[in-house]
Amino acid sequence: MKKYIYSALMLLGLAACNNGADYGDAIFLTGTLSSQNIRFLVDGESSHGITVSSTAKATEDVKVSITVDPSKLEEYNSKTGRSSQLPPEGSYSLSSNQVTIKAGTAQSDQLLVNADGNKLQEGVSYCIPVTITSVSGGGLDVLETSRTAYLLLTKVIEIKAAYLARTGGFNILGFKDTEDHPSPVKALNQMTLEMKVMPVSFPNTPRSANGISSLCGCEENFLFRFGDGAGNPCNKLQLAKASIGNPSHPDQKDHYEAWAEAEFPTNQWLHFAAVYDGSWLRVYLDGEQIQAVETKGGTINLSMAYDGHSWDDTFSIGRSAGNARFFDGCVSECRVWNVARTQAELQDGICYVDPKSEGLIAYWRFNGELQDDGTVYDETGHGYNASIFGNIQWKEHQKCPF
Repeated sequence: MKKYIYSALMLLGLAACNNGADYGDAIFLTGTLSSQNIRFLVDGESSHGITVSSTAKATEDVKVSITVDPSKLEEYNSKTGRSSQLPPEGSYSLSSNQVTIKAGTAQSDQLLVNADGNKLQEGVSYCIPVTITSVSGGGLDVLETSRTAYLLLTKVIEIKAAYLARTGGFNILGFKDTEDHPSPVKALNQMTLEMKVMPVSFPNTPRSANGISSLCGCEENFLFRFGDGAGNPCNKLQLAKASIGNPSHPDQKDHYEAWAEAEFPTNQWLHFAAVYDGSWLRVYLDGEQIQAVETKGGTINLSMAYDGHSWDDTFSIGRSAGNARFFDGCVSECRVWNVARTQAELQDGICYVDPKSEGLIAYWRFNGELQDDGTVYDETGHGYNASIFGNIQWKEHQKCPF
């Protein structure tokens, strides 16, 4: 019995040593205990409140000085893999440099970080490192891991989107592999496929093949869709049969699937992405990873549907399986890459990316601006314009981020 008591006391002692830095009351920037990253959507002239919290009620007034520290930006980018910039001079300001935690309370008054979206560029990742510089009164230390908050500014933009009322869609004819024109997406060792969509309605036959709403990709090769015709709800997002060529057996493919757990409402924008790095296939929803599958490796073919069969349907948006399985909703910001994008890159690029970005094969914004031949322009300039079939409408005044 003494042996077990001694062991328990030893464990308690080790825990106390390991957590020694957490003993004693301290202050921290509110909201940074789980993450120092704070999203700040800037829609015109906007403000974001900053407060300081204490682990216990203050016994006297505690004055806390706060400032913007640009020197922390380089270290932040290095740790996160981002390429954030400080907003341009004159585009942001702090309403004050000091907040106070009043005696008997555990949270300070608020200072405002003000930003002017009209002075920010579309698609640029901005970050304002806000940090505690000094504390006066109360005998409180600063919790170092929450001394600094990184405000990630995203300029809210108004866009036009393509509305597919289950009567039309787009074909990417340039992705088709021919002798005269080898496809750029036939054998991808790495890949990212992403798009924004807003469902307007789902089919009335939700648990059959007629309940499938195809979004983008190639039927039976690599396709994002709602529903699967096998008893699952028609408003659940699925990556259906991500087919990856087996590196040991060139004539064989291994198949993987991924589902979003949630069922989706209508009239709400969402961003999805599949990222393949040669080993792992990861699926993201609104910038958050929802599934990761380890694969056997190999390449992905986005040049045709039903690879190896007589039907050579090309990469499509808004339909699949021939002229069927149409989507009723809006589409925007569809991109195909030959690199594995990071989570930070996905999050920072939901609304826009530089068309000259490394690894970007094709990019369609669906902003209603058509070429003389009636196609939707491939923003990269690579010539993979999207051909319209059926009836397409254009929905204005859509804001991004959602």
